[in-house]
Amino acid sequence: MAEPAQGDIQPILDRWKSLKTRAEGGDLRLDTETGQQLAGHAERMYSALEELVPQAQRLEHLSGFGSLSSAESLRGKFASKAGNSDDSAKKRISQSLEVVKLMKETYELAIRKLTDTDQSTAGQFAGLGNGD
Repeated sequence: MAEPAQGDIQPILDRWKSLKTRAEGGDLRLDTETGQQLAGHAERMYSALEELVPQAQRLEHLSGFGSLSSAESLRGKFASKAGNSDDSAKKRISQSLEVVKLMKETYELAIRKLTDTDQSTAGQFAGLGNGD
């Protein structure tokens, strides 16, 4: 698989969407304990990323570049990197939040499908023991 271009998060999103679809269909399953730990880690990552959003917003308000026109231009470029451009910190954090949310949902679905399958199988075996 070719490496995505630096900053191109779409292939990562597509991969996790595909994994989530597989988990929904029951093709991707995880051991309950492992899945719970992964989902818990994803939740912690999500919380840590959420804390970065206000910090990125504060980066839009820069000062101390001086009064030269080139300094103002430089200040504007740094400010847009924080929050207004396609390659801004806020946009990258938002995309990362989306990926981590997909990860958590995928882990939870993979656990649920395994648990559902186990319960269904146990029910079928219980029925066999009763002569059904």
